[in-house]
Amino acid sequence: MEFNTPQAIHEIKHSKKNRMLVNGKIQCKLQAMSFALNYHRVDVTETSNELLIRGTVPVGG
Repeated sequence: MEFNTPQAIHEIKHSKKNRMLVNGKIQCKLQAMSFALNYHRVDVTETSNELLIRGTVPVGG
């Protein structure tokens, strides 16, 4: 589901999943939240054992 940055950070922070895949790379929650700050809109998808995070609208540029 696509969220704006504050909502995405909230979803990442409060997720029960320990495994975060940010653009296909395994990262911790702090790295995932830091990644979200680089985007206006972030796609956060929860699967059975991980959280998939992908930036959709970059800041700047």
